[in-house]
Amino acid sequence: MSSVRHVREVRTLYRQILRLHRRLPAHFRAIGDQYAKDEFHRHKKAGEAEVQTFMTEWKNYAKMLQEQLAQESFPVGQTLSPDKIENFSEEQLGQLFELQQEATKPISGELQDLIEDDKKR
Repeated sequence: MSSVRHVREVRTLYRQILRLHRRLPAHFRAIGDQYAKDEFHRHKKAGEAEVQTFMTEWKNYAKMLQEQLAQESFPVGQTLSPDKIENFSEEQLGQLFELQQEATKPISGELQDLIEDDKKR
């Protein structure tokens, strides 16, 4: 794949994910946007095999999220299979734990205001 075409595909996928996140509750949107930004930035210089896996997984995520949002099924997401978790690196397991901690921590007053504003729209 040409470099220009690949960059365009990555940017298109990234924008698609951020557009999907707009339909999430404010708290999850903030977490999801930051996580996606960090992951796409972290993989800028990844090897070809890792990039293929990365793109496949993010495309699967976008498809799953789009389907769940179309059905208005909340909460969104899916359970990770033990097989998938076993293939995670130590760094990925750490990121997963941090993501879980962030998603389950109590909501601050400022964030609660954002959520209330989001509900009014």
